[in-house]
Amino acid sequence: MIHPIVFDAPGEFGQTPRPALVEWMVNESDSVQPDDPLCRYEIDKAVDTFHSPCAGYVRTRLVPEGARFSFGSILCVASDDLHEPLPDSPIAPLPSERDTENFDWSEIDNHDGEPEPLGVMRRAIADRMAMSKRHIPCFYLTAVVDMTRCLELRRELKKNRQRATFNDMSIKASALALRENPRAAMIYSPQGLYARSQLNIGFAAALPDDGLVVPVIKEADTKPLIQIAEETRALAEKAKRGDLTPYDCSGGAFSVSYLGSYEVENFIAIVNPGESAILAMGRVRDRVVAVDGEVKIKPMACLTLSCDHRSIDGALAAKLMGDIKKRLEDPACL
Repeated sequence: MIHPIVFDAPGEFGQTPRPALVEWMVNESDSVQPDDPLCRYEIDKAVDTFHSPCAGYVRTRLVPEGARFSFGSILCVASDDLHEPLPDSPIAPLPSERDTENFDWSEIDNHDGEPEPLGVMRRAIADRMAMSKRHIPCFYLTAVVDMTRCLELRRELKKNRQRATFNDMSIKASALALRENPRAAMIYSPQGLYARSQLNIGFAAALPDDGLVVPVIKEADTKPLIQIAEETRALAEKAKRGDLTPYDCSGGAFSVSYLGSYEVENFIAIVNPGESAILAMGRVRDRVVAVDGEVKIKPMACLTLSCDHRSIDGALAAKLMGDIKKRLEDPACL
């Protein structure tokens, strides 16, 4: 009997971008049993393993490594007997090459030799960020926040052998601010605006070699700051090892990107498709500020909020930014 091996999407990932086949773990003519690993695939910059749904022999691999495919695609064909004849007509078309029709090749006017091939990670980043800039009309708000109390909180936690970074604090502050402003978490679709069932907050995590991923803290508004800190560290370690699963990176409503450790003053982040906004936070440094008519030196940081204007208007975004700032300036509420 012939067995077309179909990639079935888990329900919660049905609306994610198309997966890419990273690596085949079997060769043609190999024998497989149910639940044997067949291949590794990437969805939204997280890598997972697809397992065989049946026993048999792998006869034909239809999707080459590095190619993207659709949910419901036939990845390969297996059979009960290694010598069983296969149908003459192809069971599934090979994936088409990456669409380059809209790329302006005249931009490549100064280069040295052949291009470095795009890996799965870089291609995923390119696709997602281009999708965002094409389809999400953004506007941007900037505010400066006094981080004095966040620094004090960090010192107090250190005395108790606990740890929370400014990134952790901004995740919790954003989640609480979204709980106060739930419409800012709604996601646009042509049919209408969808409310969120959970306030899940993603955070940008750089990888050792190249690229970045956005793991997601689930229900961040309900978790203590220390728990968020523990989860961000665990997810960051999984990212470094290449062990993040699609679940680890799914369900985000809002993201935070912190580049303060690179001494970046301020920057504008790109909204992740499927989310409503992203907060960019620069480094905390001493600045001269006026307080009640007096000149003082305070540790300040610059926040920039990028918002999808299809679902968020200026007044709502300003309220959201104000609530994030308020919680960072009084982190006892975190």
